[in-house]
Amino acid sequence: KGKSLAKEVIFDGGYQETYVLLKTSARGEDCVALKAYPYNWQLYAFREDDSWPYGTNVLWLGSTKEEPTSANFSELLNVREEFKLNKNMRYLQRMRGGNGDD
Repeated sequence: KGKSLAKEVIFDGGYQETYVLLKTSARGEDCVALKAYPYNWQLYAFREDDSWPYGTNVLWLGSTKEEPTSANFSELLNVREEFKLNKNMRYLQRMRGGNGDD
């Protein structure tokens, strides 16, 4: 009885997760969500660095109280100028030397 009571108190009683890192993909973009108790989820997306072919920039997209879904990421990506073009289109644009203003 003591073992099952301890299990219930320690593992089944529910607890706040201290740190959580979720990795997902939305619209073909690599994204992560970071939760650090007691703060809200922080949402980030990775974007290639236009000035360095092997570099990556991490861009903060926003925050949410609830665990984010890929739909949350898509909504935030859709309003960011950096993600106006999808990853494949940005790659093609870099290959032909365009800057996106045409």
